[in-house]
Amino acid sequence: MSDQKNSLEHLDFEDAYAQLESLVERMERGDQSLESSLADFERGVALMKHCHEVLKNAEQKVDILVKDNEGLFSTEPFEDKAL
Repeated sequence: MSDQKNSLEHLDFEDAYAQLESLVERMERGDQSLESSLADFERGVALMKHCHEVLKNAEQKVDILVKDNEGLFSTEPFEDKAL
């Protein structure tokens, strides 16, 4: 599984999502063996986790809209308080 995790680290969101869609389509057809279905399911779970992590990281990079004392809006970078 660590090889699978390493291969996921280099996938961007779009490629990971496309792979996930392909796995779902293949599994929905139901024409593969149980072993293949289980392997696809495991890969699908890993891809979903990866996509979620990529989205979470992107969300943290989004600027936060802030209203100042004069009622004007400005942006400031998101800073994770946990760091």
